Amino acid sequence: MNHSSAGRRILLLPNELTSTPALSSALEKAGYQVVEGHLSQLALHELVHDPPCLVLAAEGSGGHSVETLTRTLKLDAFLGRLPLIVFVRDSRLNDVDWGSLGVDDFITVPYRTEDVVHRVRLCLSRLTRSLDANPLTRLPGNTTILCETTARIQSQQPFALAYLDIDNFKSFNDRYGYGRGDEVLIVACRILTTVVGELAGSEGFVGHVGGDDFVFMSRPDTIDAICETIIKRFDLVIPDFYDREDRLKGYIDSVDRRGNKEQFPIMSLSIAVVTNERSPIAHPGDVSKIASELKKRAKAMKGSVYVKDQRGQAVGETHSLKTDSITQLPTTS
Repeated sequence: MNHSSAGRRILLLPNELTSTPALSSALEKAGYQVVEGHLSQLALHELVHDPPCLVLAAEGSGGHSVETLTRTLKLDAFLGRLPLIVFVRDSRLNDVDWGSLGVDDFITVPYRTEDVVHRVRLCLSRLTRSLDANPLTRLPGNTTILCETTARIQSQQPFALAYLDIDNFKSFNDRYGYGRGDEVLIVACRILTTVVGELAGSEGFVGHVGGDDFVFMSRPDTIDAICETIIKRFDLVIPDFYDREDRLKGYIDSVDRRGNKEQFPIMSLSIAVVTNERSPIAHPGDVSKIASELKKRAKAMKGSVYVKDQRGQAVGETHSLKTDSITQLPTTS
């Protein structure tokens, strides 16, 4: 991912060793705006109006030790939410309890200005990934998915992107509770990451849009095998999440979104596969539009199924979106 640094402000709380024109110059050359200050003199109303993205604080600034400096910053309602990198003398490294300090990184003094720039970029990159990651599965979320999709479109190399939705997941949650639902999502995540890792290797990507919606990507020549294997493994394990009575029946009794009683089958997968193999894709929005239509078709079918984009093969025909694989759950007696 390319994290643009243009126009991003850094609050620098210096001491006599770090307040150097070279440091500010290097950061500004990298696209950051540097605001120097001291804790006792900060005009917080100005910072809130145009907030910094990170704080660089040097031990000794305002006469504070790194412990006192960090504690003061973290107690501040505004500054305490920002990522914090501290400058500390090399001789102090073993004296500091880094586990309890609450800083995001440290830089030893003396330092090289180019190293500071790299550490700032890495810190912000980590923060972006952390905020984007789904808290349950730890898979990358929508920001990373968009960046990955855009990168694959711009590379003009063949790629396939699949949207995966777990059918009847809401009724399962209603029946068994969110704790059991979370277990299903974690197992789905493990199946996806394992299968994509096995069959796509470094070409693969898995993301979590949210709820029971996932995305995975690979080269077009591996996407069929990936979808088939995911369906096979999911359908094999998912009945075990149901109570024996419901598992034997093959459905659960619940209510639909209008409050009407309904029988909901065992959970299955609907997968919509979009590819630029035969017809080009110019924008991530095009992917969503095509996938939305494909997913409707997939969800209209019983059991686990993936529907594959066939644009360019039978242009203008309503049946040009072809179902490539359907995996049905075995009937139980």
